[in-house]
Amino acid sequence: MTIIKPGLLGTKLFIYSSLIFLLVSCTKDGTISLSNTNDNIGAEIVDSITVRTATYQLDPLPSNGQGVLLVGHMNDEVMGNLTVSSYFRIGNSAISNVTLPDDAAFDSLSLALPYQGYYYGDTTLTQSFNLHRVTEEIELIDESNAWEEDEKPVFASGSTLFTNSAFSYDAIPLGSVSFKHRPKTKTYSKSDTVFVKANQSFGEDLWAKIKSGSSQVSNSEEFLEYIKGFVLVPTSKTSMVTAFATDSILMKVYYSYTRNTDGKKVQDSLNMKVDDGSYQFNSIKVDRSQSLISALKADTEAELPGTETKQQVMLQGLTGLVTKIQFPYLYEFVNRNDVIINKAELTIETPPNSHIPYTPPPSLNMMLADEHGVPKSLLTSSYETTTQVAYLANDLSGGVGNSKYTFNLTEYVSNYRGAMEDKKSSLYLTIPVSDLLTKVDRLLIGKGDGNSPIKLRILYTKY
Repeated sequence: MTIIKPGLLGTKLFIYSSLIFLLVSCTKDGTISLSNTNDNIGAEIVDSITVRTATYQLDPLPSNGQGVLLVGHMNDEVMGNLTVSSYFRIGNSAISNVTLPDDAAFDSLSLALPYQGYYYGDTTLTQSFNLHRVTEEIELIDESNAWEEDEKPVFASGSTLFTNSAFSYDAIPLGSVSFKHRPKTKTYSKSDTVFVKANQSFGEDLWAKIKSGSSQVSNSEEFLEYIKGFVLVPTSKTSMVTAFATDSILMKVYYSYTRNTDGKKVQDSLNMKVDDGSYQFNSIKVDRSQSLISALKADTEAELPGTETKQQVMLQGLTGLVTKIQFPYLYEFVNRNDVIINKAELTIETPPNSHIPYTPPPSLNMMLADEHGVPKSLLTSSYETTTQVAYLANDLSGGVGNSKYTFNLTEYVSNYRGAMEDKKSSLYLTIPVSDLLTKVDRLLIGKGDGNSPIKLRILYTKY
């Protein structure tokens, strides 16, 4: 075991916070020096505690009702190719009881998709997708059928649809679009919205029912039988995923009529929207056959030890990839009779070239999993109740350096003392849980040189 003894400057902050505790508790050989020297102060640092890591695949994630519609494709030789499609239902509230001018005539029908603000990948590339009509009723899975109570993860609640859910749709698209992403601006303009023009026959059929006051548009249940929903399916293989705001989506039925006041022909529209966001969900397909983690299936809970990937581990939103972390010998160390834990930090280093062409997450969270591998809670800041967040930082010492995330594990490590030994529970490193279900951010950790990039450093008092 490698032991490093720091001088006063390296431990000054720790001493002030625990000075009283040390004076009361250290009744044996521990000493404290307040001079600016390298004298023994009774504190030591250990950084060779074994950290066991793995790339862990969670069960398919709940995906509905998140307010974000994702569409796109990612080519990724490390984590596998990812295709994201999005299902949604349009409501009939805008057309159920509408009065139109007698001479109103149908012009066209378009789906308006305002940018939500999030995107991931190469914005210089052209992105394309199709709009298809769903032919099968979109049904939610009741919460009691979705999870057993002891299998319900911390991020799950209510009836759901999962990332591997899918429903039949017409193979012939209603419309298609190709575009280059333009980040959302503060002032609304057409460049903030992607428009998908639907084929004329679909629009005309809907218009005829609106004009006649058919119960298929005036009655909600009959309307859902008539139009069960839609799905956006990417057709381009460019590495780009774009988010659209579910509550801002409009299916715009354009029509023209002659205005009575001046006899001028004008255009207007009926704006149908997503009336129930719980039926909107993002569905994924993952192909890892040619990836670094080809041995890890994408649709079932499993893990791939870091020892099988030269200590490279990874995580990714929406796909359910997290980095599993365990400390198999920490219990023995913490429960030594001559050790008092002052501080513990977990550092995760990622070399700069591991991010190309995808940007690293600006922050990470840690989930606490039970003995069955189910994430049941979030790691909080030590001795606080707020969720702990580790922000991306760059270590510039000696040149370019590595990116780094740091978690304070002082409370977590201290809780090992006197507790029952549990070798099955673990930590899951993940993008922020608030983003886990709505973003495809990914992170590759490690250089692939066989050295673990995740280290636990403990400052302790030996007495």
